[in-house]
Amino acid sequence: MRLDNPLLVRWEYASEERLAKRNAVLRSLSQGASPEDAAFDAVAAAKPKRVADIGCGLGELGERFERELGARVSAVDLSPRMVELAKGRGLDAQPGDAESLPFEDDHFDCVFAGWVLYHVPNITRAIGECARILSPDGTLVATSVCNDNIAEVWQLIGITEPREPLSFTRENGEALLAPHFGHVERRDVDVEMVFPDTESLRTFVASTIDRAHLAPQVPEIDEPFHATARHVVFVATGPH
Repeated sequence: MRLDNPLLVRWEYASEERLAKRNAVLRSLSQGASPEDAAFDAVAAAKPKRVADIGCGLGELGERFERELGARVSAVDLSPRMVELAKGRGLDAQPGDAESLPFEDDHFDCVFAGWVLYHVPNITRAIGECARILSPDGTLVATSVCNDNIAEVWQLIGITEPREPLSFTRENGEALLAPHFGHVERRDVDVEMVFPDTESLRTFVASTIDRAHLAPQVPEIDEPFHATARHVVFVATGPH
């Protein structure tokens, strides 16, 4: 099941319940560095006045950009429900497709694409759109994960077949961004997750997009189970 399948994406984000559950589990069980904070810090370093939040989801980071950085945020999402939730946070949000962004050329100081580009069918076109709407000295901050993200959980369950590869990951992101930007920096963010009991493991698996059906296969555990969430933050400058 590919995560850039348009039908899957529309179904998954038609409501916020599963996304909110995933976020809550990841935040509550993660120790050490926060990938969300790493993404926020990368945007903050650009000192933007105008930010485009592509695939804004619940609008949580977009709200932080406005509140803590004083930036004006323009948010877009393919899901009408996510747009509604972002508006509820006070953001200027509208429906939008990453492959055809509803903005003028050279309009933003920063574009933020947080854990979204692997959902886009035509990743090259989406990255080109991000570059197009950036000012010549603007910054793209794009986040993702590894293909083997939280691999320990799937090994515990006994899943041996590989997952469908993501289209935009820690492994290939630099190569995909390089044709559109003069400089690309990769910042790896590995986070230890500690599942205290079987129920927390099952809750997490049930909240995943492509493997929720495997939750009943999670075995009983007698002690905390450790896994690694493998994220990445790309900072790209010099759009062309």
